[in-house]
Amino acid sequence: MPDVFTRLAPEIQKIEAQLHAQPELSFEEHATTRLIEEVLMRLPGFSRAELGLTTGTVWRLTGMKSGPVVGLRADIDAIRQEEQVQRPDRSKYAGIMHACGHDVHTAALLGAAMALSEMRESLCGDVVFIFQPAEEILQGAKKLIAHGLFEKAPLDMLFGLHNQPALPFGTVGIKEGPLMAGKDDFVLELHGKGGHGGMPESCTDPIVAACSLVNALQTVVSRNVSPLDAAVLSVCSIHGGTEENLIVDKVRLTGSLRTMHEAVRSRALERLQAICETGAAAYECRAELRIMPLNGPVDNSHAMTAIAKRAAAAACGIENLRVAQPSMGCEDFAAYAPYVPSFFYFLGSGEKEVDNPLWHKPDFRCASGTAVMGAKLLTSSVLAAQGTI
Repeated sequence: MPDVFTRLAPEIQKIEAQLHAQPELSFEEHATTRLIEEVLMRLPGFSRAELGLTTGTVWRLTGMKSGPVVGLRADIDAIRQEEQVQRPDRSKYAGIMHACGHDVHTAALLGAAMALSEMRESLCGDVVFIFQPAEEILQGAKKLIAHGLFEKAPLDMLFGLHNQPALPFGTVGIKEGPLMAGKDDFVLELHGKGGHGGMPESCTDPIVAACSLVNALQTVVSRNVSPLDAAVLSVCSIHGGTEENLIVDKVRLTGSLRTMHEAVRSRALERLQAICETGAAAYECRAELRIMPLNGPVDNSHAMTAIAKRAAAAACGIENLRVAQPSMGCEDFAAYAPYVPSFFYFLGSGEKEVDNPLWHKPDFRCASGTAVMGAKLLTSSVLAAQGTI
């Protein structure tokens, strides 16, 4: 396997550079999808699963021997960010950038497709390659599932990865149990009674209530969640008010709750509801709270972790395995878990002895060779899942 990737490395890195230069936003990944399909159409043994997708694509590699069907997934979208790194493959589009490394993930999955195509004669089962759109808005996985992913491409196991600048290049982060947070968004509308700014006694001011509630909501984590559990509750915007002479009728707040465990989530949502209702009432306002569940946590099972450890040791060396630190960031890879046993890696992408910007920063980058290492890890995951390593 190492010889395969030494030979494929220049092509994988060329693809990564092409993808980095042409970042596309969620559900707008048309050129990215075309590039992916051009590569896969040249490889023997591949066929496309027809899901009726506008962007993103799913392909199947047919192995020559019987065995489990293993899925590999990469996300393909970029974000709104102005790139500050001067590099030959710098983004061609102002204000759009691969600031989370999805170009690296896509190139890694294409590299795994090239390698596994060459190994087709010895593959003990089929491999499904999922190039998923719109991870950044946590909608792509749901769309693939709604379009019949698991009916048209049934899987026995699924693997995915994300680059991790906090881990040195060449290492792999593995963790059993919760790895990334689940997320609920919320919208809170506070209804008062508007009027003249010089006559507050005839009004009920929702801005005052909003100011109080922003602080009160911080107690959900500090006083209702154990210090040994993880949770983040953020009020992210406040909308309301006019010029100096008017007290308004309504203020709108938006925010999010991130948790790793359902018991913590349930308790936090209960307290969120209670504080909003009673806090608003204390200021003679009325609260309307809407909760929007977006994503569950990424949670690696014991059985899948055992396979992943074997795969990572074969790909990168057992001495390069690390215990991954959980992240309160979200990943819609979690949406697949109810349908198929799945595992998610953190792939070391940090350069040594330099500051490595984290995801979504304008100077974000991955160490050279990260996509090749990702291709190697994904290929090894298939072989480990099919019992050949």
